Amino acid sequence: MSEPLLQIKNLTTGFYSEGRFVKAIDDISFSIGPGETLGIVGESGSGKSVTSLSVMRLIASATGKIDSGQILFRKEEQEVVDLLQLSEKQMR
Repeated sequence: MSEPLLQIKNLTTGFYSEGRFVKAIDDISFSIGPGETLGIVGESGSGKSVTSLSVMRLIASATGKIDSGQILFRKEEQEVVDLLQLSEKQMR
């Protein structure tokens, strides 16, 4: 079995509401290998969009934040980077 192209480990993202932090996704983990497809399904408000926006680091910093976890992406042969550690320029 080959190494995953994308691996999400213990990801938690939330938003600030009325002065407190409310978790939208809490401690999710999954991986996607070469040639695999992942479908995320669930009720309205279950965190599908927040998960995708978190992976792309598009959560608006004024209202929300990625609180914890890792988003590991295999760029080339064996080079794995944590997308949460990259600058905005590197993400582009």
